[in-house]
Amino acid sequence: MKILVIGAGVIGTIYGYILAQTGNEVTHYLRAGKSKLFENGIRMRLLDGRGKKTKEYEAVYSLKMTEELSADHDYDLILVSVRHYQLESVLPLLRDFAGKADVLFFNGNWDGMEIINTYLLPSQYLWGFPVAGGGYTKEKLLNAALLDEIRLGELDGEISPRLLRLKKVFEKAHLKVDVQTNIKHWLWVHFAINSGVIGAAFKAGGASQLLSSIPRLCDAILASREALEICKRRGVNVQAFEDAKAFYQSPLLGAIAIWLMMKVNKPARKIMETHSAVDELQILYRDVLNTGEMLKMPMPNFRSLLKYVENPPFQEC
Repeated sequence: MKILVIGAGVIGTIYGYILAQTGNEVTHYLRAGKSKLFENGIRMRLLDGRGKKTKEYEAVYSLKMTEELSADHDYDLILVSVRHYQLESVLPLLRDFAGKADVLFFNGNWDGMEIINTYLLPSQYLWGFPVAGGGYTKEKLLNAALLDEIRLGELDGEISPRLLRLKKVFEKAHLKVDVQTNIKHWLWVHFAINSGVIGAAFKAGGASQLLSSIPRLCDAILASREALEICKRRGVNVQAFEDAKAFYQSPLLGAIAIWLMMKVNKPARKIMETHSAVDELQILYRDVLNTGEMLKMPMPNFRSLLKYVENPPFQEC
């Protein structure tokens, strides 16, 4: 498959790298003048959770790049992974240059699809969610982790031919593909859970401290549970999603389950611990809080974390 990745952010780099390894022709579209930043490739240290045994290795991703696009290109897929609040900024580009390619939005969503539909037809795009992450060190090394699964789904829940084609592409890259029949609601549930976890991480002093503390994980469960009530108000059947179940049992039992899981699942832990974009985490938390306030929902546990989010005791999570 011929794939165009918008930018060279953390997620686009990780998945561009593994997709290129499995026979796909991957090109990264960069703004004018940015290609020279990557002319020697991107150095990575990747904790790779694919396969029977997790392995960590260093590699240099010699990415293929372009700073020009035309509407008559021959890409099959355009992969877009940006911070959720930056998505609108790339929509004019997609409107003008998507052409016949399918667009895969590969990031979180809380605001729905209305703004996207002013630029693209629903038939032009589908959604997915990566299970990877990382951050750059001072030595400009991408320190990252990757799990062996992703989410994919059409907005209408159809198991379409293009969804099946894309599923095969990711499976060839040794990823398990969890096809969601209601990807929008899954994205909202995931976003809500993350917002509570993020707030608790700010209170704990960082992701490492959160994942090492049963009481702080209880904070995360109580806050996320309140955020999930917003999803319910939006018409989401929250209990239908496996990811939400831990947040509706006893907070102590849920906290212990998460604590144990993070002891074993080293890539998942590293994804959280290496996420260094504090501003992104603050915006994600505030977006959910603002929605709760607009709906006049009581969120005492969630709101109690605001002071820690606004005045974090650290520079990186």
